[in-house]
Amino acid sequence: MPPPLRIRPYKDFLTPALHRRFVMGMVSFLGFCYLEALMIGEWNSLFWSWFPLGRAGIRTLLLFIPGLMIFVLRVAQLHVGIRTSNSSWETFKTYVFRPQTIHTLVWYSASAYLYSEVYIWSQSVEADMNRIKIQKKTERPVLNERPIYLTSFMLFLAVVQTVFHLYDDYDQIDMASMKNKPAAKPGQQVETIIPASKQMRAKLPQLLARSAVRAAAMSAASPFIYSFTVRNFAWSFTRFFARVFWNLPKSGALPSIGPFHWSVLIRTCSSGFLLIMLWEVSNALFSAHVAQEPLKNDRPITYESKDPNGSLLTGLKGQKLQTRAFAFRELVYIAQDFQGRRKNIFEDIDRRGGTTWTQILNACLDVITCVNSRIDSYNFPAVAELGVAAEEPQSTLQRIGKPLKDGFDRPGDIFNTPPRTTSTGAGIVQAVGSFAKSHGHSPEAKFRARKLIEQAESVVITPEQQNAGLGTLFKQWAAKLLQYEVGKPFRQEFRRRIAVITLGSPYGDVGVIVDAVDSLTKLAVFSLAEDHFGNVQRDIRIIIQTFTNTIRKLENFKASLSFHWTDVEKKRESPEVDEVLTALRGGLEQLITSFGGYSKDLRLSPTDLRLAQEAATPARPQMEQVQI
Repeated sequence: MPPPLRIRPYKDFLTPALHRRFVMGMVSFLGFCYLEALMIGEWNSLFWSWFPLGRAGIRTLLLFIPGLMIFVLRVAQLHVGIRTSNSSWETFKTYVFRPQTIHTLVWYSASAYLYSEVYIWSQSVEADMNRIKIQKKTERPVLNERPIYLTSFMLFLAVVQTVFHLYDDYDQIDMASMKNKPAAKPGQQVETIIPASKQMRAKLPQLLARSAVRAAAMSAASPFIYSFTVRNFAWSFTRFFARVFWNLPKSGALPSIGPFHWSVLIRTCSSGFLLIMLWEVSNALFSAHVAQEPLKNDRPITYESKDPNGSLLTGLKGQKLQTRAFAFRELVYIAQDFQGRRKNIFEDIDRRGGTTWTQILNACLDVITCVNSRIDSYNFPAVAELGVAAEEPQSTLQRIGKPLKDGFDRPGDIFNTPPRTTSTGAGIVQAVGSFAKSHGHSPEAKFRARKLIEQAESVVITPEQQNAGLGTLFKQWAAKLLQYEVGKPFRQEFRRRIAVITLGSPYGDVGVIVDAVDSLTKLAVFSLAEDHFGNVQRDIRIIIQTFTNTIRKLENFKASLSFHWTDVEKKRESPEVDEVLTALRGGLEQLITSFGGYSKDLRLSPTDLRLAQEAATPARPQMEQVQI
């Protein structure tokens, strides 16, 4: 017998594909670096100013290094799916102290510093951007503060860009927005992903406006930030290293006038614009190229595997969300456009763990039913998960013995006699303690203490507040604050809460769920003509029932989930849930259209078929759930 095939992991095919896209993005970015090299250079020669083998080419390669740092950062922190949390404040607490935050700041700061060095080196003598200048009166070199301020300004931009990078989650690969739409008819071509070049042309106006606004705002604020924070340190730090190479004056006093000439401010604004554009274009190119279809030479990336189906199954069962996202996406393309791979899936019945179709079915249903499981976990949480300890019932039996005597510090002392006092002082202390305990537990003492507490409450809190309670009063005060922008990060909005519950945390990818639905739908529809063994038809009933149950449960949960008291807008909107519902309804409609006439052969009862037809309709008044 021939030796069994070694199934290569899905990442062995995905990683080279991502590397190729990484290289394609860098090649496109190199052209943008050449344009920036022309903008920051001096135009003293009509030919050598733009000739790629001259100074323009050298500047291009040097500018490519700051952009390459952003590419490396994106590779290290790549993830799919949206960040799910109940509020912006919760997201901030979760991610601000992570090592990735420090890494992002370090990479952007290093990129900004290298860009500032290239920019200063590319300026003409008239710009007065040399770090050392010669005083005409004394002919001695002195430190120039203009390049120091320019470098500090670009480091400020690095901090600002880091904040936007983390706040807008630049590390996310947005694959869900480019999915093919469900409800595609059999034989219809899948809506292909927009090429990276077209995506960049569409995003270019937005990138230009964003870069211009940030550069202008920071150019206006940087003189104040520089003067009150880092001016002394930046001057001393630069002078310390400059004295190694130049014979500077012994006096290290700061110049009396800051480097805030109008020409410097204009230069900082223009250079800041170019630097932010460098960062924004590198991020946009990376996202556009990595999010392309999982194809190689117009074929699935597992085509070159000795066991394509086995490699695909390892990706569908992968532990990492990124791997599963690309594997499910490849499965959609196979189910739609590659007839040979579909037939191979239907005919591959001799495999450990079940047929290929059965394992694909289980992988897709697991993704879909996880939505139901998360909803059930929210509606019916376990006592252990909530951490609520059951209170012990109080005994109603009458006491038949005398209470324990005083003087026992440990439970085991009840079998011993109380310790006797050995001194007069200890006896006095024990007598005073017994007297206080006896009076403190008396009914008269308890009554007087309760009266004192009521008098104190009447002085601090009004009768209306006493009736409302402190908790309600706090919520009323907080609700007024939450209506303003300052309270927006603390709002637990409906969209955020339902995304955490239905998609999971810390990341939830709608695309994986949509791809699982589309894959099952397309494979089931094409099985009518291509599944000669009839394995798929035995599972049509469970697919229809799972789709029906998930649709009804999602609709009911979206309609019944209450608003949090911090949600002042109270909008029952959830684009993520709506996208999943649209995919489920479209898939269910195709299944009903294709298999509705075979309901008896598929063991579909009239009730199952009626509920499926109602679930495929967007508006349904009843709120029932199907029990499978």
